[in-house]
Amino acid sequence: MAATTASWKCEPFKEGVSLPYRASFDAEMFALVKQGLIPQAMEDKWFIYYDEPHLYLHRSWTGKPVYRLMLRSTSNGAEITEAQWSKDVADASKFGVEYEARLVDFLVSNLLLRQAKPFPLPPGTTESEGALQHAISGTGYPESAIVPKKPWWRFW
Repeated sequence: MAATTASWKCEPFKEGVSLPYRASFDAEMFALVKQGLIPQAMEDKWFIYYDEPHLYLHRSWTGKPVYRLMLRSTSNGAEITEAQWSKDVADASKFGVEYEARLVDFLVSNLLLRQAKPFPLPPGTTESEGALQHAISGTGYPESAIVPKKPWWRFW
């Protein structure tokens, strides 16, 4: 059964900050995305549902909206044409839009599409031993640090 707005407590998504996240899904993947995710246990940190044309990602404990992704149907599936991060959450965050785009990709890929992408650690974090990942996503995937690239002309 697909998740709907009535499947779990959730607040409406009001205002967002644009995220640089785009993705394409074939028909099988799009069907998985549209199923969403209804929390089954306390460890499930996300409630996700599709209400055409948007995919909404809410924190399960509070029902607060975090992300809203706009999808457009294509001949072989769908693509994300716009990604928004809740302004309320963005204003309180110490991480930027680049990190949030990587995080939403992790959530969609792993929680909905059943993939195994590494959890992106926030900038400046090299190792979290799983505590941060569990708090954010309730998962235990391998982690990868975001290492800023040095300009090619700097060697030291």
